[in-house]
Amino acid sequence: MKKLKDDIFFKTIMIFIGVFFLLFVISYALSKHFILSLPLGDPQVIEQTLDTFNLVWLKISLVFFTLLTATYFILKNLRNRVYEDLDSISEYIYEISENKNYEKTLKIKHYLEFLQIAVGMKNIIKRLAQKDKKSSKK
Repeated sequence: MKKLKDDIFFKTIMIFIGVFFLLFVISYALSKHFILSLPLGDPQVIEQTLDTFNLVWLKISLVFFTLLTATYFILKNLRNRVYEDLDSISEYIYEISENKNYEKTLKIKHYLEFLQIAVGMKNIIKRLAQKDKKSSKK
């Protein structure tokens, strides 16, 4: 299960990087084509313009890849926190369903949505425990 989660995360990140890299290259090529199609006349002016253009695109690409790297680590941290809460919910459900351990506690650490799910599950588990006690008395 963990390998499947990792594969989905990395495939999504790679698609994201690939699409933005493709758009980046296309915009660079179109911009360079536009500059070369300008009637500047003097080859020295064209060369100076292209040098400045390439320097600007180099700075843009450095900022882009820095932001992309920072975004990757932020998303990886969020993913780990979500999976930690999901794993605790999965473990709780397993304990209830397989071992009928109604006393098991569920601790959600990060997200309110998972906490709301946990409260609902605890209410259901209380009802199941009461129903189980009634059926065992009969």
